[in-house]
Amino acid sequence: SSEQPLLPLTLVRNESAYGSLSEVMQKWKEYQLQCLKYLYESPPLVAEGKFCSRTLDDYACWPDGLPGTYVNVSCPWYLPWASTVLHGQVYRFCTPEGTWLLKENSTLPWKNISECEASDGDAPEEQLLYVSVIYTIGYALSFSALVIATAILLGFR
Repeated sequence: SSEQPLLPLTLVRNESAYGSLSEVMQKWKEYQLQCLKYLYESPPLVAEGKFCSRTLDDYACWPDGLPGTYVNVSCPWYLPWASTVLHGQVYRFCTPEGTWLLKENSTLPWKNISECEASDGDAPEEQLLYVSVIYTIGYALSFSALVIATAILLGFR
């Protein structure tokens, strides 16, 4: 498809840490082409009756799914932090009717991407908290040393 993918906003959150947006978009396009080739060339699911059709959403490439089962695929390799979620999986649910489960009050399919999300260990708020704690500890130690030194000096008077 020629439309622009709706990449998650977190992809561009730390552009300097994860590479440029153009690099991410290039990887996404490669992923998209690889997926479309897979979807076209893979043999159909051998199942009687209904099943969930293979598809490419704006996040991952999905194979056919058996009714009443969770379908999982590896975290997409185009994610800038893919190396940190190598063993993560994305999940979708194929309903007993053979349709992908939809988000509540939505026409969009439900998926669980929690295992593929970037770690927030480098979040600015967390860094600020860390610096604040170090600063407070350093200030307290310095002040304590000053009080002790003053007490010693006053003791020699």
